[in-house]
Amino acid sequence: RADIHGGDFLNDALPEGADVATLIRIVHDHDDASALKLLRNVRKALAPGATLLIVEGMSGVKGAEPLDAYYGFYTLAMGRGEPRRVEEIEALLREAGFGKFRLLRNALPALASILSAKAV
Repeated sequence: RADIHGGDFLNDALPEGADVATLIRIVHDHDDASALKLLRNVRKALAPGATLLIVEGMSGVKGAEPLDAYYGFYTLAMGRGEPRRVEEIEALLREAGFGKFRLLRNALPALASILSAKAV
C-alpha cells in the first residue's frame, strides 16, 4: 500500500503511521540545517521502531569513489547541498532522533548507497 501526499516536506507536517519512509536522492541536495530540519520532520511522523531509508550517493563508501567528484560538481552547480560521508549522515540522523544505523549492501554503490535508520 502506498499513499501520495503533496506539500513542503521542510515545513508541513508529514503523514503519520508509515512503517517505512524513504528519502531518495534528497539529503545531499540540502545544507546541514535544512537536512536536519527535514530529518526531524520525518522523525515526528514515524513511530518508534519505524524505518527510514536514505538512498543516495554517499562519500567514502567502498565502490562509490567516483561519486565524490560527481556530487562535488553537482552540488556546486546546484548552488546548495553537499556530498556527505555515511558518518556525517548518521550524525544528522542521531540529532534528529534516529539510531540503529545500517549501511545495506547493494550491487551498485556507485549509483547509490542505502542507509537504514530506526526511529528511536
